[in-house]
Amino acid sequence: MLPFFRKRARTLAVDPFSPQRRGVIDRFVRNGLYAKAFRKKDHRLLRTFLSSYWGHEAKNFHEFAQDRFQRMFLNHDVEVIDALEEHLQSQDFDQLYEIGCGGGQVIEYLCKRLTSIKHFTGIDLGEAQIKENQKCFHEPKISFQVADAVDWVPKNAKSKSIFLTNGGVIEYFLQEELQMLFGHIATERAPAAIVVIETIGSDHVLDTETDSLIYGREMSFSHNYPHLLREAGFTIEHQSERPGYLEDGGGRWLRVLAVKN
Repeated sequence: MLPFFRKRARTLAVDPFSPQRRGVIDRFVRNGLYAKAFRKKDHRLLRTFLSSYWGHEAKNFHEFAQDRFQRMFLNHDVEVIDALEEHLQSQDFDQLYEIGCGGGQVIEYLCKRLTSIKHFTGIDLGEAQIKENQKCFHEPKISFQVADAVDWVPKNAKSKSIFLTNGGVIEYFLQEELQMLFGHIATERAPAAIVVIETIGSDHVLDTETDSLIYGREMSFSHNYPHLLREAGFTIEHQSERPGYLEDGGGRWLRVLAVKN
């Protein structure tokens, strides 16, 4: 349908999941653009699609998937937080930033557990979800920001900080964006720690494939997080994997703690 709706395709390419673009024709054209970007390996256009989706649909997703906090994070991935807590015994940090905070359950848990941290900031693209968080959370140590972390962190984040992602967040960032972000944190915000709980491609060979791959039903990016973090100057303190279970859509999950002193 793209040749017949060229003007509509140009508009959709800017903000494909806008609430004003929910008709049948828009969905067909959007899917055509998505497929075209995948075939051409147009990572930037895929990034636009993924950011548009999470900007508009974050609140709906997190309302539907509230049990992910218990089912995934607490049941399977909290071991990397154990490693972080152990590291905090020898290193003082003042701030924790959660990139892609969603409904705030993880940041609330960390606030209660990591009592030495002075302030916790949740960052998310979903404006409706952040407004909901701001109404529901009254802990003075926790605040929330509507922002793209690629832009917000270099301008606002402080040193002596922990940067955390959970449940598949920076799989929607471009490889060059992560290289810039990790590099900035390492050179401008050290001492710092990065905690990553992210899904990666089942066939991504981390020992040899250092570049990011398009993968999965969302056509997001499988990044080689250990390589990118080491490349930026971080030391890997913890790295582990687990399989994705059927109720989570399968796949492969990677947990990493990296530090820059």
